[in-house]
Amino acid sequence: MAASLDLTGFGFTPTESLVYEVLVRGGPGTGYAIARAAGLARANAYSALEGLVQKGGARVEEGRPKRYRPEPPATLIARIIDAQAVALDTLSSVLDQISVPTTPTLVEMDSTRGALQVLSHEIARARTGVVLLAPADAFPTLIPALRKASAGGVALDLGSFRVVELPFAPVATCAPPAGWPGEPIVAVVDDRGAMILGRTGDAVAGHWGTDPVFVASARTVAASLRANP
Repeated sequence: MAASLDLTGFGFTPTESLVYEVLVRGGPGTGYAIARAAGLARANAYSALEGLVQKGGARVEEGRPKRYRPEPPATLIARIIDAQAVALDTLSSVLDQISVPTTPTLVEMDSTRGALQVLSHEIARARTGVVLLAPADAFPTLIPALRKASAGGVALDLGSFRVVELPFAPVATCAPPAGWPGEPIVAVVDDRGAMILGRTGDAVAGHWGTDPVFVASARTVAASLRANP
């Protein structure tokens, strides 16, 4: 059986990808049954199943014989995102300790999820202040990072285009700007990085950048949007 699901970009082997797909499509089963369904040698199937258990993609039910049950896709995705966030934090910590010349950058954003992950990562690292204007449905993803920043004494200047209530910081309600392509997402973090986006559905168009001119532009745009309550 050929796998149509590819988890190799997230630390899984091709065989683990195949076996997870078999589990999700066919439901729980013994190692022998899963090996047959996947067209694998039993040793390879058992190795992949144990790998999935260790990486949070499956659970094993004790008994004779053992049965393996897939973790729901939403659970697997949450674990992958959490693991990647930890890996990114570790990478950032190491990079922060390496002395390299600072080079202004401008990164194009094209997905809402990617943009919010970048914002979450940068907000969690904030030291002095965060300015953020975003659609109301973006805040649940950003709350852990915003809460961490607030607990660390970072000044939060938040706004949205519908009412948003947070227990740790006020969120101003602003009028959506006329002529903006989609819904605005504008952020400035510590004057070291900024984001200016327009979101339409699940797609976004815009950039994250560290160039001082871009950061200043984002701050000016945010102030303009906040001036329209």
